[in-house]
Amino acid sequence: MSDLDEFKATYFDECSELLSELEEIFALIEVGDRDSARINAAFRAVHSIKGGAGAFGFGALVAFAHGYESLMDQVRDGRVLLSDDVVALCIRANDLLADFVGAARSGTSLADEHGMAEKLQARRVGGGAGTGR
Repeated sequence: MSDLDEFKATYFDECSELLSELEEIFALIEVGDRDSARINAAFRAVHSIKGGAGAFGFGALVAFAHGYESLMDQVRDGRVLLSDDVVALCIRANDLLADFVGAARSGTSLADEHGMAEKLQARRVGGGAGTGR
């Protein structure tokens, strides 16, 4: 195994941990624990996944994570209210993020429209933020 392969393996292990963390965070948020520290932790998890994906050239993953990260940034600074609808969108985005991580790990591509409905919903909620893909 090359050094690059080892770095990628470590990255994907970290992604698994971060995706589990996101799932736990949003399970708590969904039942009403909308503490700012929890929201910040969700933002950082998505940001970390995006950063590593960029380093390895996983463009589709970066694009999806960027849109999700932008929405979470707007939630953090109060431009978007963390309503039940936004929480549901984020929970769905967690699943989609896992799909993009899985595709990057396996070296496969997802359909171009994968996650597009959620991306359009995030644009509406966030006023056009996170339009990359």
